[in-house]
Amino acid sequence: MKKLLNISDLNQNDFENILKFVDDLNFQSENNLTDKNIGLIFEKNSTRTRLSFQVGINQLNGNYIDVRLEELNLNRFESYEDTFEIMSCYLDYLIFRTNDHKKLELAHKYFKKPIINALSDLSHPCQAISDMYTLKENFGSIDNLNIVWMGDMNNVLFSLLEVIVFTKNTKVDVLTNEKIYLQNKDKFNLNTNIDFHFEINQDIISKADCIMTDVFTSMNDKEDKESLLSKFQVNNKIISMTGEKSVFMHCLPAKIGSEVTEDVIKGKKSIVLTQARNRLIAQKGILKWLSI
Repeated sequence: MKKLLNISDLNQNDFENILKFVDDLNFQSENNLTDKNIGLIFEKNSTRTRLSFQVGINQLNGNYIDVRLEELNLNRFESYEDTFEIMSCYLDYLIFRTNDHKKLELAHKYFKKPIINALSDLSHPCQAISDMYTLKENFGSIDNLNIVWMGDMNNVLFSLLEVIVFTKNTKVDVLTNEKIYLQNKDKFNLNTNIDFHFEINQDIISKADCIMTDVFTSMNDKEDKESLLSKFQVNNKIISMTGEKSVFMHCLPAKIGSEVTEDVIKGKKSIVLTQARNRLIAQKGILKWLSI
């Protein structure tokens, strides 16, 4: 059964097919979800992910149902197991955004039908797929790129480091705080094309095709990481080190003045609005992959 809890649930063929479907759906309409009923559970706030899935399902001629766990009998006495087994009687797919990846794994165990991770505390596979498509659209290929990530080791980075397994000779340099690295390194899949640095490295930044960042403190974080990560802010000084064709990416929402300055996110190298636009066609590509 197909699922997308993490990028590691895909193989090379799956990933390439999804990108092809995204490309196709950027230029044409299809009805892949006719007669499909898709449940959306969002335990965490969402703008791009929620809207892009809702609009994408509509455009593929499916039906989405907003499911609010707090309105179900989970709040009384019904078990998690029974709740998701019952959902599988009515729904064809489930899209689940949660603050605890273990909940997602349990939902998959009991739902017994395709499920998509719309973000968890561990990973954000839909964002990684959309970002790879955005890079492909911008550079013509996702191979042989140099990506520099600046900031926290969070769910978005986790999925980025998983997805580059499907690229050739793409390098990711992560600039982060050493304490954060030591706290998180064991849960990340680290291979030879990934390096970590604890200081600003002008030589690495100058070779970057793309500078990426995300908020320094995520919704689930109990610790404010801004003081630990302040020197990794993406500002004009950083951007001035990059090459002429380099781009800046941020999955949004951004905390202006923290991980990025306003002049960068609104500057000529920023493609964050293209990233946001591409979430729609990326979600449609994922849904088409599930449906065939």
